[in-house]
Amino acid sequence: MVTQNKINKMKNYLIAATCLLIGNYGFAQKANYDSRIRLSDSVNVKEDESAAVLSSDGKTLYFVRSFYSGNKDGVAGKQDIYYSTRKAGDQWTTAKNLGLPLNDEFHNSVCGVSADGNKLYLNAIRKGPLKSDPGVSVSSKMGNVWAPASPLTTFEFPEKGFFQSYVSPDENYIIVSFEGTDTKGLEDLYVMKKDASGKFADPVHMGASINTSGFETSPIVSKDGKTLYFSSNGFGGQGDGDIFKTTRLDDSWTSWSAPENVGSKINTSGFDGSFSVDDAGNAYYISGDGASGPGDIFTINLIAPPPPVEVEVPKVVEAPKPVAAPKPISVDIFGQALFEFNSIVINPDSKESLKNVVKKLKKNKTYRIQVEGHTDEKGSEEYNQKLSEKRALSVKKFLVSQGIKPSGIISKGFGELNPEAENSTEEGMAKNRRVEVKYFIRKK
Repeated sequence: MVTQNKINKMKNYLIAATCLLIGNYGFAQKANYDSRIRLSDSVNVKEDESAAVLSSDGKTLYFVRSFYSGNKDGVAGKQDIYYSTRKAGDQWTTAKNLGLPLNDEFHNSVCGVSADGNKLYLNAIRKGPLKSDPGVSVSSKMGNVWAPASPLTTFEFPEKGFFQSYVSPDENYIIVSFEGTDTKGLEDLYVMKKDASGKFADPVHMGASINTSGFETSPIVSKDGKTLYFSSNGFGGQGDGDIFKTTRLDDSWTSWSAPENVGSKINTSGFDGSFSVDDAGNAYYISGDGASGPGDIFTINLIAPPPPVEVEVPKVVEAPKPVAAPKPISVDIFGQALFEFNSIVINPDSKESLKNVVKKLKKNKTYRIQVEGHTDEKGSEEYNQKLSEKRALSVKKFLVSQGIKPSGIISKGFGELNPEAENSTEEGMAKNRRVEVKYFIRKK
């Protein structure tokens, strides 16, 4: 409820905005997922893309194209490695073939990138011009050229089923998918740890909680070293292979939380896998897009829901002293975004409205925008204050993604203090769960 005391608080203090950090970390609750987007034709072609791996800095995306005219041996060839680099926002350069010596007549794919980006880990070991064995090899970058790959593992993997692996950026462990002697069904997930001598131990089965009688493949571990994403058809789901998420519970690498399906906004009736997440909370993955045919690379933004516990009281600072004799300023509510209860995910219809705001802003380079977050009165004052700040930051992030300069946007939260409608009805509360985009222009 809005009281005079609360109003006085807002008059006496300005709440310092705090950034919403969304990175490669496992969320304590199920995450909210925004709409997925297919990467442009600079990355995706009509032929098949697969085995996508994102570099640690989020700037380079490696993936495979199959039976593509640009491959080393053309459409008659098998699989070549391609790469694309990030430009401004979420735009990517036209993908390029990685070339010799890493692309040859065999199946070629990247299974990891070192932290500094100067090593690529590959899903095979070459044993001569006519033979390629399952295993992991490594290539180092020499200037702008990749050296021929050399073996990283010595374990002799069986030549059956589908072999796929993931090498951590620090090269301390490898997650391997293959059919072993103790596999529960088809391919299972195993871990190989590096010992004190720098060699990788034999693979250890990662346990019954994540391995089924179906297949488990396409493993990728987030930067926290605890969150594992993989694809499986053994837990049910949308279709051929769904992406699941699990958390490592101890250092044994055999104890995991119950795998959680990442949901229908990501998984389709086709095969979905190779799920990488960057520091901004953007995931990149392969999807058959509801069919069993060629895959494409998609991206989706992961936004953590508000925490269920009481949040820390925001830092309070004294209001700045007014500037003497300021020029008059024209203020207008330029646009608005609405939200579901207890959510910081922008309503899809509101995104279309915000895009119209962006078009108007781009016509006036002298704008200054303030996005102001608001909530209904459910929950404590402190919680709603924090929620309103996160909503404002969510809208700011969207505007920036559309090309608006972040330096021209101020975001603030006002909690439940400025309702637009009565909080006594569901309709009124829905109107109060909003972010207003205010347009400031100094009069001459």
